[in-house]
Amino acid sequence: MEPIQGAREVLTVEEFLTLSAKINYQLSARSLRAPVLLSLVLGPANLPDDEQNALLVAFQAIQAGYDQDRRRLGTPGVLHPLRAAALLARTMKRPTLNDLLAALFHDKEEDLTEEALGAERHGRMQEHFARLRAMLPDGVRERLDQDIRWLSNHTPSYSAYVGQLVDHARDLPELLHVKFCDRIDNTFDVHLQHPGVSRYNFYRAVFDILFLPNFRGVSMGKFHFMPDSSEGVMLLSQLFKNTILLAMVRNHGLDRLDPTTERLFIGLAVAGIREAQWLALELFNTEYASVARQRELLLSVMEYCASGGIASVRRPGSPGTGELDGVFVQFTSGTKADQKKMLASLFEDRERLARMALAFIVVFASFINDREYTLEGIDRSGATPVG
Repeated sequence: MEPIQGAREVLTVEEFLTLSAKINYQLSARSLRAPVLLSLVLGPANLPDDEQNALLVAFQAIQAGYDQDRRRLGTPGVLHPLRAAALLARTMKRPTLNDLLAALFHDKEEDLTEEALGAERHGRMQEHFARLRAMLPDGVRERLDQDIRWLSNHTPSYSAYVGQLVDHARDLPELLHVKFCDRIDNTFDVHLQHPGVSRYNFYRAVFDILFLPNFRGVSMGKFHFMPDSSEGVMLLSQLFKNTILLAMVRNHGLDRLDPTTERLFIGLAVAGIREAQWLALELFNTEYASVARQRELLLSVMEYCASGGIASVRRPGSPGTGELDGVFVQFTSGTKADQKKMLASLFEDRERLARMALAFIVVFASFINDREYTLEGIDRSGATPVG
């Protein structure tokens, strides 16, 4: 195992919440001050005046497109591309205009179509977008068109979509930059609804559970919450998608494509591990208050992982398999409705959910700490059992 030095999150949960609140405050103001919004998105980045002017027009385009639309969790739709761009601006040493524009428009051909918006609103957005395109040098404009094309998911599955990204990432590394920021934002977005137990040290809790004979459990007070069923399904979906993206990027040798990709790869794994730790601690506090039962679960999952359970996709139903075997096959099989049903069933089965949360922690920790680790059997066709 070759450890990765200096691995850390792109933003802490607390920093993300503060950034999100500041951007949302500007969006909610009676009169939007576009230069202030630009400064919030760019953070420490310094761009030439002509590029800043282009970004201001890009803001007008996405604001016209998203208007008052809300995401499934209730946050403003336009907040997501702005936060994705802000994450990228804080990750790259010198963010390029193409990177930032790709982040702002990465969902344009999915969320901002004429069918979705209606002819009038779509027309207003396209007017701003046409003005933006006219401002851009030919190379930047042509590259943005390619970025928007390949970042749009019109494939039959998420793994096929990631395959599309990795096919073009060497020529267009911003595809991975933007997708990682998109995934980090989506993962943290669920956390906005339930700040939960982020201030508690998961590893300290695990040590105390395993080694202190008279440990009475982590005292978390009253203000912590398990997500409801719909939010739980969304959180699990993010964790599965994060794992697929990380595995496929590493399987194609792209996790160190450039310093930005390398940092965002680790940043996504850290974001995933934070949310899985939160979920595990909430389960320990609400469903498995018995320290003896917590210890039993930890030891059981430890044995599963040590015996190869997280090394590759495994086939369910064969002798000696664990109850987590087959989950990635189920997640990548069938329709979106089948996937949602599978995740709802997993979330409601608290025993499997606790084991899955702990397994996710080990998977993400392995991505962070071992440059050679991957989950074998994940490719553009989905999850295929190995062996």
